Amino acid sequence: MGEKPGNVKASVSSPMTKDLLMKYTLVALGVLAAPAIVAFGFPALVMSLIGVLVAVACDYAVSFVSKKKVPFNLYSSAVCGLIVALSFSSGIPYSTASNLLMEPIMQYIAVAMISAVAVIVFKKIQGLLGRKYVNPAATAKLLALAPIYAISLIPQDHLVFNIATASGLKNAVEQMCYSYHEPIAGTSFNALFSNPIMTLGILKSHGWLGGASSIAVIAVGIGLILLSKGYIKWRIPLTYLATIAVISAGYGLINGEDVILRMAFHLFVGSVIFLAFFMATDPATSPITSMGQLIFAIGLGVLTFVFQLYLLFLGGSILALVIMNLATPLLDRIGLSKPNETRVSRKLPKAKKFENPPLTNCIRCGKCLQICCKFLSPIVIKEAADKGDWARVKILKADYCEGCGHCTFACPSRIDLKTAVLEARQKILAA
Repeated sequence: MGEKPGNVKASVSSPMTKDLLMKYTLVALGVLAAPAIVAFGFPALVMSLIGVLVAVACDYAVSFVSKKKVPFNLYSSAVCGLIVALSFSSGIPYSTASNLLMEPIMQYIAVAMISAVAVIVFKKIQGLLGRKYVNPAATAKLLALAPIYAISLIPQDHLVFNIATASGLKNAVEQMCYSYHEPIAGTSFNALFSNPIMTLGILKSHGWLGGASSIAVIAVGIGLILLSKGYIKWRIPLTYLATIAVISAGYGLINGEDVILRMAFHLFVGSVIFLAFFMATDPATSPITSMGQLIFAIGLGVLTFVFQLYLLFLGGSILALVIMNLATPLLDRIGLSKPNETRVSRKLPKAKKFENPPLTNCIRCGKCLQICCKFLSPIVIKEAADKGDWARVKILKADYCEGCGHCTFACPSRIDLKTAVLEARQKILAA
């Protein structure tokens, strides 16, 4: 943490880099824009383009003004902008406030504003603190739309019935909210949408753009996780969705409801599926340890369900995410592997030679923890050493390091963790 971007002459490293990870994510989000355009029409395409262009322009502007002291990150900013657009709510009926917000010009202004705040405040300025504490897109949206957020996410048809009750759920889902909306009018696909569960899972006509097709999000999200080869934290979406499924099923059974409908509602409404794969897994704002990720995801699932059920807050997952993001620094201390003096064999990905590889700040993917042959926590040791916390460096057993270099090899940010840990080791041994 805290390094200023620079270059080293050459290195033989894992083929995964921060830019490559962002490229994969950008392509995945681009694929998900397609069902959004089908469901919401031309405005979805325009909002997606505005989100990306404004985010990239703001990132470049900050870099230019700072005379490149704050580096320009094309792919990272493009991903942020597209997430802002795809996490925007559209097509919501009835509510006066949401109708105003859903006017095309207001949609475009809102997306542009949120993208700018996300990049300038929560990516660049927050990054100067040494780490990002909250998800930029989620926090920017939460703050920018705070005055009308609850109203815009709770149209009047939801307020007519209390969705916390069995009859309310049936009415809200089957009759009012996710009944047949003719998202592909005049085609043979219309029969698919006569069932509310099919509508929730296949193509919704209002809600988050990125969540238009829950099935598509799941397929693309899983594909991205597999393509990333362990650099995306797969435990978070799996545990998060499982937590919501278990709680909602239990609630449905206790109240004698249609359990499948209750589960489908909480899993597929609005933001949950998209947030699970593309926001909750943000490496910079989620825990680096496996145990921390599990606790993070469970807490996220519980809070999401509670906000959806008792506050009638159908975008509750975004508030839940920001709350759990703030707990991440504490969760990073939970579940660190117990260092082992005996070296174990680790399978490394295929090596690739890079000339002048870019050095970036740590993205907190946690890969160095997974690949250390002594079960050390290289980035945590480096952070403690940078702060002069030699007591913690000693507790973290930096003296076990033999300099195998696996951590540096695997680091997508190209941080020289091997040298950092060896220097920390030398410091405590000399004390």
